[in-house]
Amino acid sequence: MRVLVVGNGAREHAIAKKLAQDDIELWAAMSKRNPGIAHLSRRVEIIDIDKPSDYDRFRGVDIAFIGPEAPLAAGIADHLNGLGVPVVGPMRNLARLEWSKSWARIVLEENGIPGNPEFKICRNLSEVRSFLNEHPDVAVKPDVLTGGKGVKLTGEHLHSAEEVERYAFEMIGNNGLVLLEEKLKGREFTLQAFVDGTRVEVMPLVRDFKRAYDGDRGPNTGSMGSFSCPDHGLPDLPASAVDEGVEIMKRTVKALAQTVDEYRGFLYGGFMKTEKGVYLIEYNSRLGDPEAINVLSLFRGSLVDIGFSVVEGRLRKPSFSKEATVCVYVVPEGYPDAPKKDKPIKIGNLKDSELYYASVYEDSGEIKTTGSRAVALLAKAETVAEARERVYSEVSKVEGALFFRRDIAADV
Repeated sequence: MRVLVVGNGAREHAIAKKLAQDDIELWAAMSKRNPGIAHLSRRVEIIDIDKPSDYDRFRGVDIAFIGPEAPLAAGIADHLNGLGVPVVGPMRNLARLEWSKSWARIVLEENGIPGNPEFKICRNLSEVRSFLNEHPDVAVKPDVLTGGKGVKLTGEHLHSAEEVERYAFEMIGNNGLVLLEEKLKGREFTLQAFVDGTRVEVMPLVRDFKRAYDGDRGPNTGSMGSFSCPDHGLPDLPASAVDEGVEIMKRTVKALAQTVDEYRGFLYGGFMKTEKGVYLIEYNSRLGDPEAINVLSLFRGSLVDIGFSVVEGRLRKPSFSKEATVCVYVVPEGYPDAPKKDKPIKIGNLKDSELYYASVYEDSGEIKTTGSRAVALLAKAETVAEARERVYSEVSKVEGALFFRRDIAADV
């Protein structure tokens, strides 16, 4: 059986590792050669992973797993389906949940689904000013994919009404509109799920750490690490909040099936528990990174089999081991603002943790950095404290012009 994985980050390395546990022939489509994925694969193609016609060579693949958001937004699932290849990943018009944040708000609003904050889709500066008069503290969200770096908040990135207006006007000029939302305050959490068009099955909860430096200081990043607990919940997060988030996701999937099409693939919901209830921050049409590393390391069973159950609409409850996980990212010095690129890294013998290659490349036998996160290490144990001790005992074995946060899961 031929199974295709699309993408070349640590999330895709985690998917590839799990797929390779089955008796399959793994094929990989990557924009850069991830050495971990390449080692697992029978066939590797370096292509433009956002260009549909580059996938014609994969006709005859039995099933495909798409990792990143950009290929989904580019309609790669649509193109592969047209070639007769079933895809674990939504069609473009459904992946719109991620690449058009305004559309996600409209889906909730038009279907009476709770979870929307106060928001306004603005197409001119007058509409921006009108919303700011009522809600001076806002989140400003572009209506396109921005690699997780486009959303800006008052008080953190924007420090006056003039700065909000300037940024919003820039987004309107680029994209024709901008989404303004009231700024929420509370506890953030994420839910990741398998979705087969009608059924939503949630995975263990994971908490990640976005800030670059210890103590949650510094600029936002893709994430510097994450953890999950053996009971699959999170500290200080009541089950009732999780239930509210799951219900929002289920009602969204049901609404899509009735008004657009059936959503099949991974769905990631970012939520915030506030004093007034649970609100949706955003949807992603794929697994998180590093959250995918945590949950897939715990997944029991065949990812190939559950992939077919997703695309064929017969999903059943998946099983996950009752262990804790801690994941730590090692990144180039200067990341994220001025990362050192093209620097060699060396990795020693790891005994207590698993290695996942992220944004690196091979050059004359050496592994070198790009401008993004380099590698992730993950350890499992009976408790978060034990998993944390294991992973940090080996982070120093990754050598080079690199750094990492030392406080991932320190307070759990």
